[in-house]
Amino acid sequence: MNIKTTLSYLSLLTLCIFFASCSSTKELSNWRKANTQNEQYHKVLVIGMGEDVDVRTTFEDKLSKSLNKNGINATGSIEFFGNQLLTVPKTLEAWRPLIDQLKSDNFDAVLVTKIVGVEGRKANSGIVRYYNTIFASFEEDVMKNENLYSEEEGFKDFYIHQVASNLYCLCERDLEEDLIWRNTIELKQAFDTDYLVQAGVRLYTKKFIKKLKKENLFAKK
Repeated sequence: MNIKTTLSYLSLLTLCIFFASCSSTKELSNWRKANTQNEQYHKVLVIGMGEDVDVRTTFEDKLSKSLNKNGINATGSIEFFGNQLLTVPKTLEAWRPLIDQLKSDNFDAVLVTKIVGVEGRKANSGIVRYYNTIFASFEEDVMKNENLYSEEEGFKDFYIHQVASNLYCLCERDLEEDLIWRNTIELKQAFDTDYLVQAGVRLYTKKFIKKLKKENLFAKK
């Protein structure tokens, strides 16, 4: 191997190590309700919790499309409800007509995803919200997280994000949808540009769907 080839190889190796260190995902936790191994769902609404409508739309669209490509019938909340859900409802009364609308359209599951923790470039900078809390219903989830980002709108400035996805069933009890599955993934990716937001969503979606397929929670459409 000549010097030129060796240098090219080392440059490529350095570049790969750099990208590997800048962008990666790993599973932090996984929980599933007991005695649900034989249950499958058919149609899921995807909700991305966040104040930034553009980021939320990007996330819901990307995850919904990826789920559909994998045979899971999924629709983003903004796509389904339009302007009704640009702001996530914060009271049970506001949720009631939306839940009725979902059930009338044969949705039997809701997937709520949010950033529950972030870590900055400095060791002492970071935020964790509701990381260890498991909510019984998605209404409780979104209502108790109504101020999730209001105190710290700069979550894009952080480079390690803990992203929790909670799957709730719409089919067991009226207005008391059970938590079926919870998965938390760590995403090492800066979100400080639109391009990096999209790159982060792609990384998360790939890891999330890989785990979701193993759980076999959805019947293929």
